[in-house]
Amino acid sequence: MRGYGADSFCLVLQQKRGFSLCSPDDELLLQVPSAFLKRQITRQFLETAAFKFPSFVKPVAPKQFRGAVYQSSVELVGECRGLATDTAVFVAEPVSFAAEARAFVCDGQVLDLAVYEGSGKASDAQTVVADLTRAMSLPRTVVVDVGFIDGCGWGAIEFNAVWGSGLNGCDPEKVLPAIVAASGPQPSCDVRRNLR
Repeated sequence: MRGYGADSFCLVLQQKRGFSLCSPDDELLLQVPSAFLKRQITRQFLETAAFKFPSFVKPVAPKQFRGAVYQSSVELVGECRGLATDTAVFVAEPVSFAAEARAFVCDGQVLDLAVYEGSGKASDAQTVVADLTRAMSLPRTVVVDVGFIDGCGWGAIEFNAVWGSGLNGCDPEKVLPAIVAASGPQPSCDVRRNLR
């Protein structure tokens, strides 16, 4: 049994069928070398965060609230109403991505990459993702989203679980090994160590 689809569908299927899902650590973005981020990102708590507005704020645990650029504390508090003050968040300087690309990675190899928003050179984005996979330890299978910042180049946006990520223009046949590796009776989510 393998699972691939919307998050809620796969999580319910996992509970009903008892198979495992390989997911990246929620804080993996904090391990990205600065050369691949192209912006400052910190982990803080809603209560103690030293926000300088405007700021991009996103929950560390996915889908607790909408990750976006918030212009004021009033706007952020309104969005986070009901969440505990010790909710962990990523805080970053706002940037504009002229293009965004998605890559499916398995066993340290970029299986396919597609620019899904804006316009940018897919070959340049693929080079950056390949270099990133060599520069840090990643799960055996993972989706890497990168974005092009004018004047800075391609930088990491986020990491996603393969089993719950849309193709966003990637070839399904090429990325099938990543999808198969992401779920099953005993999927290996072991971190692929940097061999340098």
